[in-house]
Amino acid sequence: MDRTELTSAYLAALDLEPGDPTPDLLAEIQRRHVAAFAFTSVGPRLGDDLPLDPSALYDRIVVRHRGGYCFEQNGLMFEVISELGYQPTLILGRVLLSGNPHPGLTHRISIVELGGVPHVVDVGFGAPGPHLPVPLGGEVVGSDWRRFRVVELRPGHWTMQTQTGDDWLSLYRFELLEYGASDCEVGHFYSHRSPNASFTFRFVAAVIRDDEVRSLQDREYWVLRPGGGERRTVDESELRELLADAFDVHVTDAEAARLLPPLP
Repeated sequence: MDRTELTSAYLAALDLEPGDPTPDLLAEIQRRHVAAFAFTSVGPRLGDDLPLDPSALYDRIVVRHRGGYCFEQNGLMFEVISELGYQPTLILGRVLLSGNPHPGLTHRISIVELGGVPHVVDVGFGAPGPHLPVPLGGEVVGSDWRRFRVVELRPGHWTMQTQTGDDWLSLYRFELLEYGASDCEVGHFYSHRSPNASFTFRFVAAVIRDDEVRSLQDREYWVLRPGGGERRTVDESELRELLADAFDVHVTDAEAARLLPPLP
């Protein structure tokens, strides 16, 4: 499958028609992607081979419904929006949620210029991540209950933040440097093969919809809505069905039994 065929099939899966590379089309692609194609650590938890070539990404994410994380989801998005004429730039970032002040380059995003302003396009951060392009420079975008901004906290260092109450939570930091496929392979290898990488010892799944966010972290399943949220504990016996029903992620019974970490 070449990139043109892949893009046509991808858009059809999202019930979208190709068009000129407008801001509205890009926002709609991102909104539908994070609602349809789950962020998961299925592959790292199972020890799967996870090649990053576009056809393999399309097969895992769109055809086989296995989900994926940033190097997979944003890798696929990069190919699609390139084919549509958006001219994205590949950028790597450092996830800040662990409290480590200088973590590794283990997050992939795209930068796309819209109306003369660079925007972050990111469909691979999971539940806290943006559901629409976010401009660099501090402008706040989003809905009443999911708001984002990208600020330059020190010269040349941009930070994606989401609003939590009256505060802003920093999700990841990036610099506008030149990166390539080999840089992605390094970060991707660590993220899905290292025993110290969170995706290899924690199971996560998430989809972001207009009216709710569904998030599974090991055995804790959350449904977050504008008015609040619900939480319950999940056990192995219901995991496969929950993944299929809530996230449209397909695994076998044998695979589901291997996804959750052992109880302490």
